[in-house]
Amino acid sequence: MAVRKCLNNDMTTDGKINEKKAKIRKLLKDAPKDRLQFAEGLIYQFAVTAVTLERLADEINNGDVIEVFKQGAQEFRRENPAIKSYNATMKSFIVLSKSLLDLMPDGSHKRLGDELMNFATQPPGARSLATTRVSSHQ
Repeated sequence: MAVRKCLNNDMTTDGKINEKKAKIRKLLKDAPKDRLQFAEGLIYQFAVTAVTLERLADEINNGDVIEVFKQGAQEFRRENPAIKSYNATMKSFIVLSKSLLDLMPDGSHKRLGDELMNFATQPPGARSLATTRVSSHQ
């Protein structure tokens, strides 16, 4: 049976989450069975966090890093609120990554760690987000 591969941008949020859950389960195939019973909740949260990071990166990349904020008659410049959310979500992502790594036998930590970090560094918006941050500081 042929499976149609959708472009990531064409998928719903739930579809993206389910796709990431499947990839993570595949990465965890070598985890000891007694530890996998704890993994399902972590896998779901990790996938949600990864998709959220992608959405926030897109919002940051498509908007201004510094925006004008009006409150009544006053006008302020402020950092895009999505940047703060992105940074907080990245912290959660790192904690979840470590928790998933702890489920694995010691020898496979490096490989799985590299794969999990690819979820944050390889989504469509992540590369341009890094470029945006670098170019905004120049």
